[in-house]
Amino acid sequence: MKKLIIGLFVSGAFLTGCATNKISDDKYSGFLSDYSIMKPTQDDPDRLGYLVPDINWQQYNSIMVDKVLVITPDGEQQTDAKILVAIADKYEEVLKQKLSTKFDVVDNAGSGTIRLQAAITSVFTSYDDMKGYQYIPIAAAFTGAKRASGAEQQRVRVMSELRLLDSVDGQLLGQSVDLKSGENKQNKDSGILLADIVPILERWAQSATDVLSNLKAKVNN
Repeated sequence: MKKLIIGLFVSGAFLTGCATNKISDDKYSGFLSDYSIMKPTQDDPDRLGYLVPDINWQQYNSIMVDKVLVITPDGEQQTDAKILVAIADKYEEVLKQKLSTKFDVVDNAGSGTIRLQAAITSVFTSYDDMKGYQYIPIAAAFTGAKRASGAEQQRVRVMSELRLLDSVDGQLLGQSVDLKSGENKQNKDSGILLADIVPILERWAQSATDVLSNLKAKVNN
């Protein structure tokens, strides 16, 4: 499957949760190396996450945020490339703003530094009466612009994938996949606007900040 790739990107939050069926890799972008290890998170059942056991989070005082990667499925309804770039740039900006309230945000790898890498893997509009499976990026490529029945309002929906690495040795620390929807579009005939996406990006950035700061504050037994 061909994909549109623009820049580098970051996203959302992670916490292991209750058990669920394994996630099939072919339903996602391929940005993460293994989707089968993730489960719904305790704080947000719509988010899938995984944390590597026995990580000493207290050793990490700084975070390196990579540029944002945008990967959209081949066949997905057309979204202006300029908007995708604007989304990536804005998300990087709000991530650094939120994370800087709890961590030192740095430009280079080093001891005690987490490296965040992430991708926006789907950006589309849909009606609220779509089935859940239709929100998976590959399915959205073919159904995102279509209406099932009954609903009058469209929402912008954005999916992102994120991984956390130790910046020195590249060890995986955690990863997540999250899909969020914005408010109802006021003009259903208009294209996707940055303003439709910003509230989702801000929620992701705050969630990432809260999760990481809570992990660091937790005393390992």
